[in-house]
Amino acid sequence: MNLKNKRINEINKQKEKRKEDILVAAIEVFKEKSIRSAKMTDIALESEVGVATVYRYFKTKLDLVTEAVNWMCKEEIQLMFEPFEGDDYKRMTGFEQVSYILKLFILLYEAYPDFLTLLEQFDNYVVEEQIGLEQLENYEKNIIDLKEIAFDAIERGKKDGSIKTDIDNNIFYTTITHSLMSLSQKLILRGNILKSDGEVEGKNQLVILIEMAQGYIKN
Repeated sequence: MNLKNKRINEINKQKEKRKEDILVAAIEVFKEKSIRSAKMTDIALESEVGVATVYRYFKTKLDLVTEAVNWMCKEEIQLMFEPFEGDDYKRMTGFEQVSYILKLFILLYEAYPDFLTLLEQFDNYVVEEQIGLEQLENYEKNIIDLKEIAFDAIERGKKDGSIKTDIDNNIFYTTITHSLMSLSQKLILRGNILKSDGEVEGKNQLVILIEMAQGYIKN
């Protein structure tokens, strides 16, 4: 590699590092002020660069918010996906695989509350700003990686006899994941509003919901 190419590589690495620094700063600002209230100037201040530099990497606030959520998913949540490549997971029945996938929501609830909070804020931001579906294509590709894994597990279960064959994969997956996500976010963001809300531990509520889903699909 000649000196010119080395220099180009160094510049590109510096750009990627600066972009990552801005994303990390953005996440911190979102945690402190919320996505809706955060301004690009706040993020520039947190990342110790000029606001023009932030706009050089992210043309709009939506671009920055979307990439920040995707980055957080890849950096903090990706470890959850490693077991899917392991032999232990591959030896499970389809029913056991689906059960394993659903129990990941308990891990999300307990270990990644900031991520779930950010997703809730992002959903609200999308609605408030009336952001179109075409603008969310990259976000959707990164955030629903679990869908294909879940569909494969359901199909495996139908073939090995551990899951009912008349289950509609998409209806089941969409309903149960939305339910688990919404419940997790309610428990994290709104806590106990009524006295009766505190009578059942949050984790136990998720466990019961998962057991209901298991009972629905088990053959």
